[in-house]
Amino acid sequence: MAKVDLHHQLERLHEELQQIDSVDERGQQLLQTLMSDIQKLIDSGERSQRDVSERLGEGLKDGIELFEASHPQATMLMAQVIDALHKMGI
Repeated sequence: MAKVDLHHQLERLHEELQQIDSVDERGQQLLQTLMSDIQKLIDSGERSQRDVSERLGEGLKDGIELFEASHPQATMLMAQVIDALHKMGI
């Protein structure tokens, strides 16, 4: 997958996560971490951010578990980003 496609998916996911507002404290912390990591990757452009990407992948897996029932669109986007990162070898 091209970095441009990943960048687009990250932006879509970030927008979707910003719309989640009714979560517990654990969910809020996870959302903040995910959005911060996504923004770092978006802002990094071509620079390698492997550590952020790996942390984001783990956070997205946790997010899927936590938000699967309540926010299906967000979890679908999370799964797509995980897949994209995996295809890039991250």
